[in-house]
Amino acid sequence: MAFQPPPYFGVYFTPTIHNAKIPANIDPTKVALRKPHIAVITGAGKGLGYHISLAFAQAGCTGLSISSRTKPDLDALTAALRSINPDLEILASICDTQSVDSVSHLANEVSQKWGRVDTVIANAGIISKYIQKSGEAEHHLPIGLEDDDDWNRVLDINVAGSWRIAKAFMPLLKRSTDGPQSLIIVTSLAAHSTDSRLCPIAYNVSKIACNRLVEHVDNDHREKDGVHAYALHPGAVLTPQTQGHTGEAWGPLLSDDPGLAGAFCVWLVKEKREWLSGRYVACNWDVEELEGKRKEIVERDLLKFRMQV
Repeated sequence: MAFQPPPYFGVYFTPTIHNAKIPANIDPTKVALRKPHIAVITGAGKGLGYHISLAFAQAGCTGLSISSRTKPDLDALTAALRSINPDLEILASICDTQSVDSVSHLANEVSQKWGRVDTVIANAGIISKYIQKSGEAEHHLPIGLEDDDDWNRVLDINVAGSWRIAKAFMPLLKRSTDGPQSLIIVTSLAAHSTDSRLCPIAYNVSKIACNRLVEHVDNDHREKDGVHAYALHPGAVLTPQTQGHTGEAWGPLLSDDPGLAGAFCVWLVKEKREWLSGRYVACNWDVEELEGKRKEIVERDLLKFRMQV
């Protein structure tokens, strides 16, 4: 039986949900970013990061820092970006978000090249390694505490890695006083889950922590420094990381257009969206319907993680 998310997952927060086609109101070929616009995207070599990078090139970004741990991936992405916009300034860097020194080096490179940043997208992330127990026919994601020995790596990349990027680039975001000053941390629908049969515990815990990190950045830096922060669910997309996921639920789930997340990111940072800063957002939501709920979101302080009492 396919997975049916409960209402508190927020899947249908807007009545209209987009999966298979990028709607015209967020199409990055039709939504232009204000120039100049300098963006930093980590984990850009494959999957979602690759498509997010393409969206920023399509929307007229003038300077783009792309980073990953693998040079051939960056070379392929650079070629794709050049085919979209030959005038785009590209900084392709090897960066391991598990390393403070590597992240600091990336921030220094960006600072030396542009001196400021308008948008930072902390996209680098992983899920626990597959396991295969004796007697089992297929490998699968770990279920429960005893299966998952990849806890430290998942938390270090997904949570601490996002924190390292946010911390290192905060000074550059603060300098961009005439820009959107946007930090996007990629979270997941799994942040709402307490069931490890779909996603491992380490992944679920890491993503709810990313949401809290975004709430802190908003609370501590929006009014004082002008920096806006968003926790983005990028959809359920078939990527090199998810292509081995097995089980009845996974097939129907991994059907979202990989370009949706990038298109939504472009819309999100096109201007300062104070009413969404510090909140969880999903790229599947219809942005016009989302804007129609603006007053309700602010007045009820929606899309944040709170305990019911």
